[in-house]
Amino acid sequence: MSMTMYVILSLSDVPNTNSLNELSEQLNTPVQYLENVDLKKHTGFPPVQLKGEDSGVETFMSPLSEFSDYFPAFDSSAFIEPVVVTFRWGGDMNEMVVALNSAYLLGYQKNSATFEPQSGVFLSNEQVKEGAEAMSANGI
Repeated sequence: MSMTMYVILSLSDVPNTNSLNELSEQLNTPVQYLENVDLKKHTGFPPVQLKGEDSGVETFMSPLSEFSDYFPAFDSSAFIEPVVVTFRWGGDMNEMVVALNSAYLLGYQKNSATFEPQSGVFLSNEQVKEGAEAMSANGI
């Protein structure tokens, strides 16, 4: 079964993975991207390490307009050129931890909204961080 997490933000706030690595080091998160990937153009599985072990998560970006049926009541007026960065993973819990940490890094000190469709709720960036930390603390 695949799982998904969506991060909504302005197009200009979508970084490359070198920027995420710098932020990851600063915030002491266990994720490191192994290649500089422009997330605005990338689709697929960028190579990632989680706590020094190879991992990854499917990552791609789409305009928010492609999700109008999915987020019909979402107020995007606070975003300039709103986009959705999608993280998708299978049953591997390490991939979920990569997705949570990556979503946290994307939203850090930015206007963002993270949607977790399995439970149907929007999460604050602090909640995303807490989820990532809880999964890591449980030995994942």
